[in-house]
Amino acid sequence: MKVVTNQQMREIDRKAIEENKISGLALMENAGLRIFQSLKNIYTDLRLKKILIFSGSGNNGGDGFVVARH
Repeated sequence: MKVVTNQQMREIDRKAIEENKISGLALMENAGLRIFQSLKNIYTDLRLKKILIFSGSGNNGGDGFVVARH
């Protein structure tokens, strides 16, 4: 896993949106779905688990709402 700073992540997002024509919503959906899939790989039956998701108002908050929806 590569770790990046906030500024580096903003630049990655900007390039994805402007240069690769990927919408911000699509980036959020993909991030949230991947997090959900990772949780499914860790926990055998998520339906039997109680999971709390704390989401703020920024992009990470949007990712959290996508995870909760799945």
